[in-house]
Amino acid sequence: MRTPQQTLRMRAAARAAKRHKLALSLRARYEAGATVPDLAQECNYSVATVYRLLHQAGTPMRPQHRHGPTLHEGKRP
Repeated sequence: MRTPQQTLRMRAAARAAKRHKLALSLRARYEAGATVPDLAQECNYSVATVYRLLHQAGTPMRPQHRHGPTLHEGKRP
């Protein structure tokens, strides 16, 4: 018979394996062009959680877009 601690460790290991599989799946979809907000919405996770999972999967991140005004607007030729 298992102790409660053994049961918790087994469940935690199963969740970790499932989460790692999800992270690899998210990485593949991100590298195929999906955005982090789109992935978060599809998986019902927060954007922060998707970023964390992508980071854990070793995903090289694309640069973030700057949608606001540029810092040096008057210096364009």
